[in-house]
Amino acid sequence: MERPLEDVLVLDLTRAVAGPITGRLLADLGARVVKIEPPDGDLTRFIVPHVDGHSAYFAHFNAGKECVSLDLTTAAGRDVLMAMVPKADIVLENYRPGVLDKLGLGYDALAEVNPGIIVASVSGWGHGNSRSDRGAFASVLHAEAGVTEMVSRRRGGEPYRNDPMSHADTYSGLHALGAVLAALHMRHRTGHGQTVEVSMAESTLMCNDLAATDLTGQDPQIGFKGGQNWAAVYPLSNGRHVTVTLDLTANFGMKVITAAMDRPDLRVDPRFARIEDRVHHRDELEAIFGEWVSQFDSAEAVEAAIGVKPVIAAEVRTVPELAATDWAQERGAFVDIAAGEAAVPLTVPQSPWRFASAEAGAQPGAVVGDRGQHNREVLTELAGLDAAAIDKLEADGVVSAGAPIRRSSLPQRG
Repeated sequence: MERPLEDVLVLDLTRAVAGPITGRLLADLGARVVKIEPPDGDLTRFIVPHVDGHSAYFAHFNAGKECVSLDLTTAAGRDVLMAMVPKADIVLENYRPGVLDKLGLGYDALAEVNPGIIVASVSGWGHGNSRSDRGAFASVLHAEAGVTEMVSRRRGGEPYRNDPMSHADTYSGLHALGAVLAALHMRHRTGHGQTVEVSMAESTLMCNDLAATDLTGQDPQIGFKGGQNWAAVYPLSNGRHVTVTLDLTANFGMKVITAAMDRPDLRVDPRFARIEDRVHHRDELEAIFGEWVSQFDSAEAVEAAIGVKPVIAAEVRTVPELAATDWAQERGAFVDIAAGEAAVPLTVPQSPWRFASAEAGAQPGAVVGDRGQHNREVLTELAGLDAAAIDKLEADGVVSAGAPIRRSSLPQRG
């Protein structure tokens, strides 16, 4: 069965997470993705834990790509990239705005040799504004875009802290994927390539489902049905934990729990009589409900005891625990891949698409390459270099494969 993008070639210049996730998903859709990283490697190669020398973090976002190491700060490295551009459909990059232009690799230079090229850029704040030159990591965007403050406020004013998940990076990469696919579709109609650019800041705002609520200036705690932070987590009798999809302070939530617990007295308790009262005494109400929940030993038992279909109880699990469930096996939610020339086995999340008439997703056994693992095959095929030319590039340090890691001189990413 064919794959949706199997006729598409992507040159992926991105590093870290925002950008690499776009390349990974394009590969999962069947595109040929060539990851071009500096001779010392993508910085995420060094993120622990390592399995036989391979970073699981790096593998997650780079499975299925061919790996080429190329120093774009050198004229020879730039010449090699430009030799590949005529065969490419998409170039992905997540340097700070203007970096590729300074290197002579901006859109105008690429379009001169390939008018159909699509250049997709991911940066912290977008191009052409007062913040364009600022660097950005997920923690920066979470702080600046209201996520850190909102999480603290909606968790009762707990101290500010950074989320371990890089939401701003992954959101941006997903938005970049959508933009790239739209640009490909438009190219079929017009015959022309173009630039598309995505900012991490706007991606974070778009994916904040409570942003518009905050912009009203109104207090959402009174009778607000949205916001999953109101679904509290409770201990079970066996030491596990469960969350229940209810805001106990809303009229519906109060009705459900008092019926389930057979506690009609709570409806006339002055602490819980009105929504405003219940919001003020939320902790006490959750403690009462939590004590009732603690008699059960599974989420299924809690859900059955509540007996209201829209109310879902879910056990708090680790990722490995979910991976061990029947659902994960039935769905194929995780895939085993091979890292490097040694084919070290690693498991990564599978992409979520299932097409009726096409294949998609990382293929079982898909390779996540060593640094520069595919230099010779790719540079021979796409750049037209022979073995002697590649040997010289290696000797000059323009490309590397298994060479000692050296400090990169490339500018910081967006």
